[in-house]
Amino acid sequence: MKRLFMSSFVLNIAVMVLNIATGILMARWLGPYGRGEFAAATRWAGLLVGLSAVGLPGAIIYLGKQYRERQRELFGAYLLLGMGFGLLGLLIGEMLLPFLMGGQSKELLQYARIAMLCLPFAVLTDGLIGTLQSLNLFRKVMFLRLMSPIGSLAVIGGLAFAGRIDVPGLIWWNTVLWGLFTFLITLVWVYRTLRPKLSGLKDNVRQLFRNGVKIYGGSLVSIFGGNFDQLVLSLALSPYALGLYAVASSVGGILPSVVFGALNVFLWPKLMDLPREQRQRKVERIHALLFYGTSGATLIGAALLPFALPLLYGHEYEPAVWMGMLMLAAAPVRIGCTVLLNYLNTEGKFHTVSLSEAVSVGTGFAVMMALLSFAGEEAAAIGIVAATVVKWLFVWIASRKLGIRFGALFVVHWREDLHRLSSFRKTQKA
Repeated sequence: MKRLFMSSFVLNIAVMVLNIATGILMARWLGPYGRGEFAAATRWAGLLVGLSAVGLPGAIIYLGKQYRERQRELFGAYLLLGMGFGLLGLLIGEMLLPFLMGGQSKELLQYARIAMLCLPFAVLTDGLIGTLQSLNLFRKVMFLRLMSPIGSLAVIGGLAFAGRIDVPGLIWWNTVLWGLFTFLITLVWVYRTLRPKLSGLKDNVRQLFRNGVKIYGGSLVSIFGGNFDQLVLSLALSPYALGLYAVASSVGGILPSVVFGALNVFLWPKLMDLPREQRQRKVERIHALLFYGTSGATLIGAALLPFALPLLYGHEYEPAVWMGMLMLAAAPVRIGCTVLLNYLNTEGKFHTVSLSEAVSVGTGFAVMMALLSFAGEEAAAIGIVAATVVKWLFVWIASRKLGIRFGALFVVHWREDLHRLSSFRKTQKA
């Protein structure tokens, strides 16, 4: 598992660098107002992708590990379910957009309608990635993570070369067409490994849907939790303020996105392969190592941010520095929380995960709304920090009842971990 994490971590460092480059180029070419328009136009599509998936990507990982002999049948059932829910989500999204964006310009509404076209194949792609994870094809999953920023850079470079870099161009080429290309590549990879079967379709659909609904509660609240800040800001503040916050959020999310990307590739399916006692000890060690490692990286990032952000993004983004520092401060807790949530998923505690997400979102939303009138976009950053702390406390209490030891979550076995890292490097060189 350590080798998988290190390989995935290195790849996600590359993804982080590419995402930073993409974010800087987009922010500089579009400016705060255009960056805010892009965020507002694509936010609802991203939200509805998660809502339309109905927890099915997680269900296919869980059932694929539980019933390895039925993976082809589960894959066939998912293709039908995913396509159906994706098309339904597209229809509902197009109908709701005029009401959801009633206070926005006609141009921005049209941009959001274009972004919504990615919804059916984005839903299917999530489940296809879940199928790859259930088959332990982690290298392909990691490559798919690399494709997203590479595609964004290619699109930005191509549009800039053509002199047509603007919000609708980015949505068409980056969100819709590159998303479609990613779906086709993923479908080919899965199909070559696992030919779908439709035998026992009714039972497989029922099982996927039943487990998906259990996971969906947590996914539903998590989706809203991951989007409520920018959704509220897009309705309450100007695109300029949203553009500042979007840059601060992306800067504060750099470290979590790297670690989340590394963990989400393999942690849930690999933990399920371990006996319960060994699984718990592994979770404790991962939590401790990542908590202290990311805390050190956060301190360095916070010290550099006041100088680096205006230098890279432009001085017009200088008001985003304080928000970025707040988001950075929450990074180690967010990462530790993700480790514990993966553990709860392996134990089948989907309702507990859902409740933790609900408590987190409720806390963050209440704090943000209480401060929004006088703190503006900074209220969202403060709300995210409050939500993160409350969520970690909740999942720690739930994990403790199952056997996770509080003290062990903060004890790092430095000698053993350094020895394993040294062994990994020697293996890689060989």
